[in-house]
Amino acid sequence: MTSPWQVNPGWHQTSTNIANGLTYGTAATAGGIYLTGLVTHDQHAQRTGVLSAEAAINSFLLYGGMKLIFNRERPYMGNGDGKFFAGNFSSGSFPSGHATFTWTLASVVAHEYPKWPVQLAMYSMATAVATTRVTGGQHFPSDVFAGSTLGFLVGRYVANKDRQAQNQALHAGNPIKRIPNAILGHVSVQ
Repeated sequence: MTSPWQVNPGWHQTSTNIANGLTYGTAATAGGIYLTGLVTHDQHAQRTGVLSAEAAINSFLLYGGMKLIFNRERPYMGNGDGKFFAGNFSSGSFPSGHATFTWTLASVVAHEYPKWPVQLAMYSMATAVATTRVTGGQHFPSDVFAGSTLGFLVGRYVANKDRQAQNQALHAGNPIKRIPNAILGHVSVQ
C-alpha cells in the first residue's frame, strides 16, 4: 500500500543528491564566512563562523539524542508507517538531521546578516534540503518539520545569546567592571 507522503522512487537518488549538496553548501557558506573573516580580520564574520559551529554542535547533540530516544522507522523500513520506538537506533528518522543542521546554520547566518538576499538564500537552501529529504524517501514530513523547527530555534538561541552577552558586557553599570571587557575586546588571537 502506498502512503500519501511517499513519492516516486525514481526521484529518490536525485533528491538525496540535492539534499546532500545543499547541506554541504550551507556548511561551506558558514565556514567560508569564518575563513573570510580570518583573512580580512573581520570580527563579525569570525564571530558568525564561531556561532555557526557552536549552534551546529548543539543541534547535533539534540537531534542525535532525539534519534536515539525515538527510534522512528524510515519511510521504506518495516511497514512504511514510521512507527516510533521500532527503528534502528543508529539511523532513526525522527527528527531529520539534515533539516536540523541546515536550518541551524541558515538561522545563525541570517540572524547575523539580516539583509533580505542573505536571508532568502539561506532559508531557501534549508527549505530545499528539508523538502528533498522527504522526496528522497529518507524522512516523513513530520521528521523534517521537527528538524527544521529545532534547527531554527537552536540557531536563533545561540545567536541571540551571544548578542545579549555582548550588550551586557558593553553596558555593565559599574565602569570598573567594564575594564576587563574593554581590554579583551581589543585582544586578538593570532
